[in-house]
Amino acid sequence: MKVKTLSAMTEKGMDKKINEFMYENGQAEIIDIKFSAGNTFAVLIIYKD
Repeated sequence: MKVKTLSAMTEKGMDKKINEFMYENGQAEIIDIKFSAGNTFAVLIIYKD
């Protein structure tokens, strides 16, 4: 299992980063996604290659 943490200042920026990750790791099996919003947006993606 692996994890990837992404953060961005805006929702649009977060969307872009998540889409880039998904494109680069298209064969990855996503196990879980944790989302947090405050002053910044953060996502933790738990996945298998």
